[in-house]
Amino acid sequence: MSIFNRENRNAGLGNLAELLSLRDGAYYNYTGEKVSEISALGVSAVLSAISLLADSVSLLPIKTLRYENGKTIFTDKPKVLDRPNANQTIFEVIHQLMTSMCMHGNAFLLVDRDRQGRPIALTPVHNDKVKVEMNAGLKVFKLQDKKGEYTRLITQENMIHFIWYSYPGQVKGVSPLKTQANTYGLALAMDRHIAQFYGQGGTPSSILETDRDLTSEQARYLQENWVGTHNRNRKPAVLTGGLKWKSISAGAGPELIQAREQIVNDVARIFRVPAHLIMSKDGSNVYSNIESNGLAFIRHTLLPYIRRIEDGLGQLLPGKQMVKLDTDEYARGDSLSRVRGFQVAISSGIMTPNEARARMDLEPYVGGDEFYLGLQGAVIDPEVINPLGVDEFDADDTDTEFEEVEEDN
Repeated sequence: MSIFNRENRNAGLGNLAELLSLRDGAYYNYTGEKVSEISALGVSAVLSAISLLADSVSLLPIKTLRYENGKTIFTDKPKVLDRPNANQTIFEVIHQLMTSMCMHGNAFLLVDRDRQGRPIALTPVHNDKVKVEMNAGLKVFKLQDKKGEYTRLITQENMIHFIWYSYPGQVKGVSPLKTQANTYGLALAMDRHIAQFYGQGGTPSSILETDRDLTSEQARYLQENWVGTHNRNRKPAVLTGGLKWKSISAGAGPELIQAREQIVNDVARIFRVPAHLIMSKDGSNVYSNIESNGLAFIRHTLLPYIRRIEDGLGQLLPGKQMVKLDTDEYARGDSLSRVRGFQVAISSGIMTPNEARARMDLEPYVGGDEFYLGLQGAVIDPEVINPLGVDEFDADDTDTEFEEVEEDN
């Protein structure tokens, strides 16, 4: 059998197309559309899903803390976590890290340190500008210079690598842009087809037919006369000489519209976001209230990304300190439910009134830093109240008191 049979020839053409696509910064797919980070954002569902994830995580307040003897102790947040570099806010940095993870499966954060080893600047680096290699069991990062050569060597202490998904032994994460190139390419192909259909207007609105032969001049006169007479005019038309008028109604078609809606659901499935949050027609709220929907979105979608960000930024802190992204903002219910929740927490001795007021963005008041016992309404003082809830008294003192009462009687 010849090596130039149809299957081998098609495979060769596919490999060539893939190489050409990679050269242009795009990924090959069966539709022939160029799928790159720019063209993928041209798909509204992809843009909506990625921006939803990036915005949701970037909005979370950052706290630093440590656990000591079973207690949570909040620590002073380093300035670099408020202003990572001279040109960006922490919101912008985390937003770019999330976008890079969702698009390329990797995100890189370059860390500049002072002579004492303390971080003084954080700068996101594009995925295409970094090569990852292993050296003596440790990751080594090579940055691309202006000439396109990977000459700058960065060690693990000065580069934080965030990975979306990877296999054992793999130094770089799997790229959703590459693995889902067919899905993105299909969406781009359908958008291009619809745009060309309506933009080029290849299908006329109606046809004038006659059995008689017409010259080009007669046909043009008939067309111009018809348009001039009946454009924006609903009066009945009078046709003579065997002339017939037929209307042509053509559109994108229900099958194509349904296929485009399926793409939205596929994108929601890829990024594990609720379909209704990216405005899918078929998306619906599974839960009955906003609070439950928010908790489900945090638990099933945001928490893995939050954990990656927390673990990565935690490498900047000394000792046993860690970074915590506060998700309470998304767990909020309605105002009445929040007040009742704080009321139970205060009366149970879990929170102080001022802590509850801080969650509601209210100013503290004097005396609001004390814990209260809900049943008696008394201040909880660990040094006075017995942990077991039993009053402390001396039996001898009690006997003496009874004797004094008897003597008085």
